[in-house]
Amino acid sequence: MERFFQYLNIYPMPFWLAMMFAPQHPLTERMSRPGPIFIIAGLNYIVALALAVWRGRRDGAAINFTSLEGIRKGLSSPEGAAAAWAHMTALDLFSGAWIYRECRRLNAPWQVRIPALFATLMAGPAGVMGFLIWRLRLKEESDRTDM
Repeated sequence: MERFFQYLNIYPMPFWLAMMFAPQHPLTERMSRPGPIFIIAGLNYIVALALAVWRGRRDGAAINFTSLEGIRKGLSSPEGAAAAWAHMTALDLFSGAWIYRECRRLNAPWQVRIPALFATLMAGPAGVMGFLIWRLRLKEESDRTDM
């Protein structure tokens, strides 16, 4: 499981780095669109979840997704932790690609794009929230100048 966990961490890194530091490159643009990168991230999660469920059944402790205690038990195994991590990395990557595309569409400066992507990589929803606040402020400024 340790190697799978390492793979889950390494797999998306080139994409994150490209979105942060090579935003104009045509390959970065292509990779940000729905396609194989996100399908593989989803498959990583499905594999990790299947391993966690299989281990839970094998050990006589099937994962119960309907209670906090059931989730805690499910996440307490290496397979469960890997499944949770694969889930987070897939959704963070999807969110990061959306932020990247929005930054391109809105001509956001690097001072917005890089911190938003880094925060999304490190803390998922915190990065998305920060970017949404910036976008909301940008819209409010635009509305004021249109008056």
